[in-house]
Amino acid sequence: MTKMKLVNEPNDIIKLLNSNIEDEKILGYKSFLNRTHYFFAQTPEALKMFACNQLNVNPRYVLATFKKIEPALLWASQDSLENKKLKMVEAAYDYVKSIDEEIPPIIVWNFFDSQKVRLILHDGHHRVFFAFRFHRKVSAVILEPLGNYHQMEEKFNYAFQIQKRVIDLPVTRQKIKK
Repeated sequence: MTKMKLVNEPNDIIKLLNSNIEDEKILGYKSFLNRTHYFFAQTPEALKMFACNQLNVNPRYVLATFKKIEPALLWASQDSLENKKLKMVEAAYDYVKSIDEEIPPIIVWNFFDSQKVRLILHDGHHRVFFAFRFHRKVSAVILEPLGNYHQMEEKFNYAFQIQKRVIDLPVTRQKIKK
């Protein structure tokens, strides 16, 4: 296989994943993984470090566990989904099924003191929506902010404001740029 560069646009990834050429499928899958911040042999601890770095919080005060979770339990930290990204997740799922792999895990924050909005999604909104639509549990790295709970609540203020489950988010269609 000649060295091909990863692509970032969901429509380009979909084309690669749906290709009849195995090298293009592999490139599409690697490009998909790159978009999900997931790399082969990624551990819950590594995904915790990624999430903490994104939010500029000390990972020492965050506990990470891994488990399968029902998509309906997850609250959104964004207010919509993109149709083309959902199609990309579906194409990736078809490919990973054919190679006996799994879709990469999502990242969830457990706000255990909250009565209503408890499990807030950090990364993986489209994967969660897809899993719900096809009646599947989703693999998740659950992060618990132990020593910096209130700081983390502030960082997810928008999620507490919108109070929407991921499965209830509207799906938007983006205009195609010419």
